Amino acid sequence: MENPVDLNGFVLAMTESAYAQVKAACDGLTDEQFFCQPTPETNSIAWLIWHMSRARDLITSNISGENQVWIYNGWSDRFGLDAEDVGIGDSPEKVAAFHADRSLVMGYLDDAHEATMRRLSMIPTEQFDQLVVYALGDTRPVWRALVGMPGDSTQHTGQIAYLRGMFTGMGWRRKAGWN
Repeated sequence: MENPVDLNGFVLAMTESAYAQVKAACDGLTDEQFFCQPTPETNSIAWLIWHMSRARDLITSNISGENQVWIYNGWSDRFGLDAEDVGIGDSPEKVAAFHADRSLVMGYLDDAHEATMRRLSMIPTEQFDQLVVYALGDTRPVWRALVGMPGDSTQHTGQIAYLRGMFTGMGWRRKAGWN
C-alpha cells in the first residue's frame, strides 16, 4: 500500500495543474480575447490570471515569511498598481481598466508560480496549525490556507477555461491535451 499523499504534495499538484491549465487556455488567444469582458460585470482572462497569481504570491509569502515577488521583484511598479492591491473586491470599472501588457501578465504568472511552488514545498507539517493572514486580514491556520488557495485557483482556472471556450469553442481543450 502506498503512503497517503501529504497536504503539501496535494497542494503542489493542484497548484501545478491549475498553472498548466491556465497556460494552455491562453495559448493562441488574441489580445482582444485576453482582455475581453463578456459583460461589464465579468472579469477578463487577463485580470483573472493577475488576481490568481497575486493571491498565491501573497498567501504563500505570508506562510513562508518571504517577500512577495509582487513587491520584491518590482512587479507592482511595472504594472503601475499599488503594492497592496490583490484584486479582491475590485469594482467592475477597475477590472475594465486593467490592460497591462500581456507579456507582463504572463511574466508575473510565471514568477509568482515559481515562488509559490518553492514556498509550498518548504512548509513543514509542524507549521500547519500556526495562524497566518490568508488575504486582507482573514486569519486562519496554515492548513486552511493550504486548502483555500488551490480551491480559489481551481475556481479561477475554471472561469478562464470557460471564457476561452466562449471565444474559441471547446476544441482548444483537446489540442492542449485536456479532456
